Amino acid sequence: MKLYGSITSPYVRRLRILLAGQDYEFEAVNIFGQERSKLKEVNPTLKIPMFEDKSDASVPLLLDSNIIYEYIAHKLSIPALSWHQKNDLALINSCNDSLVNMMILTRSKVDVNEDKLYFNIQRERCITTFDYFEKKLEANQFDWDYIAISFLVLVEWAQFRGLFDFNNYPAILNFIAHCQNQPGVRETKPQD
Repeated sequence: MKLYGSITSPYVRRLRILLAGQDYEFEAVNIFGQERSKLKEVNPTLKIPMFEDKSDASVPLLLDSNIIYEYIAHKLSIPALSWHQKNDLALINSCNDSLVNMMILTRSKVDVNEDKLYFNIQRERCITTFDYFEKKLEANQFDWDYIAISFLVLVEWAQFRGLFDFNNYPAILNFIAHCQNQPGVRETKPQD
């Protein structure tokens, strides 16, 4: 099994944590650098992660973190996500996508702090998502599973990029602190 992706990508990191302790290869890819032309050749979305399992010729190069998770879960006999878990993952992915878009816009010298509909929607989506998970964590409704991994990665990535202030979210901060000893968490921390 081989996972391709950047060191800092939250979508890649969640899979790296899931695969902690498994026999797999990780190849770091800089999608904004020289490897972009190689990426274009194999992935029309120009996104990461990508995943291949050369031990099974029937499996194509997988091009999306959700599909990759499903494949790994099947291969490792991890139970399928429940509808509640799938909803939570959709919330995490949506918030993550909003933050990625805001980061790319900021890097493109766009002022995302302006009072504009697009920016307001992205901020509102993040606030309501983090409010939802704050309540869920206050009620102790989280186990260490792929949803918790994905949420941890989202929060730590948002902190790493300075995209969201979690000072008013004590349950989230407590959750992050308590997860630091989980396999793969410290080893995969985002870094430039």
